[in-house]
This record gives sequence, structure tokens and C-alpha cells, in this order.
Amino acid sequence: MRRFYDALLDRFPPLESLSDEDIDRLGVWSMTPERSDAIVAVSCVWSRANEVGTAVLTLATEHGLVCYEPGYHVVNPNAPGYAAPFTLSSESLPTMPDPDAHRLEWIIGQVGKDNGYVILERADGWFVQVGYGDAAGVPAGTYALEYQEGSIDRHFRCQTTDREAAVRLLQEFRAGDDTWKRRHLWAPL
Repeated sequence: MRRFYDALLDRFPPLESLSDEDIDRLGVWSMTPERSDAIVAVSCVWSRANEVGTAVLTLATEHGLVCYEPGYHVVNPNAPGYAAPFTLSSESLPTMPDPDAHRLEWIIGQVGKDNGYVILERADGWFVQVGYGDAAGVPAGTYALEYQEGSIDRHFRCQTTDREAAVRLLQEFRAGDDTWKRRHLWAPL
């Protein structure tokens, strides 16, 4: 744990080591990380969350540690060589490995003005995506559903106002059930 902590603070200096002039430019922490023998607790500024999150996951993997995101109850099983069968990502929420059906339903409720899309990607690169309203280039109250099978020339889209159809798209794709393909009229992109 100590080596991980030291490497993290080498990458992103503690607040106490920064001058007032450097805090805005170099500071990433809401508070300097705290360490015990079992955990390191970190809290970073929102504007640098993706950068810090990626670095934390990389360092944790290098040190054989597992990451837990308490705000969204996400355990990232980032053991060396592990690849999640499915990964859920979005415009403004943390990436979530191996989401269950409940998490997929929950995230559709988070799609909107400040989080314009979600993507559920299978380990082989195939994915489904749900966008909403202006952020997805569709009318307000409308979901844009998309899927891609491998290459970009196998990318398709349709629209729906049915929230449950958006939820089913994610859940059925995750379950390996291709019913969602027959439920809609898909147009190539």
C-alpha cells in the first residue's frame, strides 16, 4: 500500500506541497489522500476526475490492488490480465466493469442533459449505445439507440421515446439475447 501511495503522490503532489499559485494548475486533490495499511482514500477535483481515475487504476493494477468507487458502489477488479466481459461508460459517470441488470436500468435514468449518452461495450469491441435528446441529435424526449458489430461499417441506429426499450437494449445485449435487434427498425450510420 505504501508504494502505491508514494507513486500516486509522485504523480499528483499533495496539496500541502503546492504554492497558492500552483494549486489551480497542478492540484488535483479535494484533500490530500489518506493512507492506512489496508486502504488509500482519495478525493479529487471533478475537472480532473478522468485523468486521476485512469492513473489510480493503472497504479493499482501495477501494485496488485483493487479499486472501489464508493459514490457509485463500483468495484473495479483490475487484477493484472483481467478484462471485464462488459464495460459500461458514459459522458460524465465513472466507468463500471461488469454492470448487472439493476445497474443498467439505473444508468438509463441518469441519461439526460448532463450525461448525454451511455455505452455498454463487450470485450470483443462490439457495443450498444443510448443517447438522449439534443446530446444525441434527436428531439427532446427521444432516445437514440445504436449498436456496432466490429467495424464502423456495421454501425446502426434507431430512435424511440420508450425508456424501457432503452433499458432492454442494454440488458438484452449484456445477457447475449439479440431480441433487441428484431424489436426496432435499424438504419446504417
